[in-house]
Amino acid sequence: MFELNRSTRPGGVSRRTFLSGAAGVAGLALGGGLLASCGGTSSTGAKSAGLGNIDRFTIATWGGTSEAGFLQAWGKPFTKQTGIPVRAIAPIDYGKYKTQHKTKKVVWDWFDSEGFFPWGAEDLFEDIDYDYIGVKQSDLIEVPGESTLYTPKSLVNYLTSWAIGYRKESENKRPHNWEEFFDVKAIPGKRCVYNWPYGMLEIALLADGVPRDKLYPLDYERAFRKYDSIRDHLIFWNSAAEAQQFLVNKGADFVVTWNNRIGYLAQSGVAVGIEWQDNLRTYGVHTVPKNSAHTKATLEWIKVGNTPQYQADLAHAAGFAPTLKAALPLVKPDVAPWLSTSPEALEKSIGGMDEKWWGTNLTEMSKKWYEWAGK
Repeated sequence: MFELNRSTRPGGVSRRTFLSGAAGVAGLALGGGLLASCGGTSSTGAKSAGLGNIDRFTIATWGGTSEAGFLQAWGKPFTKQTGIPVRAIAPIDYGKYKTQHKTKKVVWDWFDSEGFFPWGAEDLFEDIDYDYIGVKQSDLIEVPGESTLYTPKSLVNYLTSWAIGYRKESENKRPHNWEEFFDVKAIPGKRCVYNWPYGMLEIALLADGVPRDKLYPLDYERAFRKYDSIRDHLIFWNSAAEAQQFLVNKGADFVVTWNNRIGYLAQSGVAVGIEWQDNLRTYGVHTVPKNSAHTKATLEWIKVGNTPQYQADLAHAAGFAPTLKAALPLVKPDVAPWLSTSPEALEKSIGGMDEKWWGTNLTEMSKKWYEWAGK
């Protein structure tokens, strides 16, 4: 049987439930200095001229090391430049944002949106003022096959990938691709995947022999059959901190999660590695919420986030790969190999997810996933 957290079954959370403040890994000596240094941003309390009447700027994140990274890398310089303190809340619930928009009571000035969300929901966002931000499409890192990183409503804010994390003691017998991840006879051990269809359907289909250019529309029934074939060896994680816990505490032998989460552990001294073969690229995006009273402040936040040094700082703090060409040379040599833009990661990537497809199909796929997983 699957080992499931029943709170994530239908009627539970509608999205991944991240542990606020990385509670699941805070006691593991996973860079406590990082979390301590990101305990909050300070401010004189002054309101910034030209950014409206705003006492604080609210960002919504998925929590954990990601939230700490945003506060450290972008929150501190934003407050220093504007005098506006930054408050972070977690987790993100897209339904809550839609309600804020509908009632015209937008609380989130900025949120760590996944790439798919703006697609099919364009009326929820303002056009991005690229002249104010000062970013052109030619400033972005060229990622093979990606055409949705720079749009009127969304701008890529970091790059990451789905990859296989493993403990170093498994080096001599571990999966080297998605097919081997599902081969429990040749490579025994517990497999741990995200309790959510986004990305997880793709890896099952790739493991089952579906070519990358034939993935979409996703054959979810075929993907479920592939997971059923390893039912007795499969467990789920419901937060990125939980995925890290499975690796640290040896609750699973092999864990599929974002590369930055694995890299964070490795750089904190945990004996883990990343298998880059066939890594599946994904990304987050900047958006400007419609019906917000703080649009100018949001644009200023995005402008800060598109400063090369601050992008490099985010890579150091949270493992997210920069999006600007000018930021790459600023990334520390010991951090660069763990990013999804490293030469090895790019060379071995199988490509990116179809964010447009997910933007219009996530609700249906989520329902199908939970129906299957709850059996």
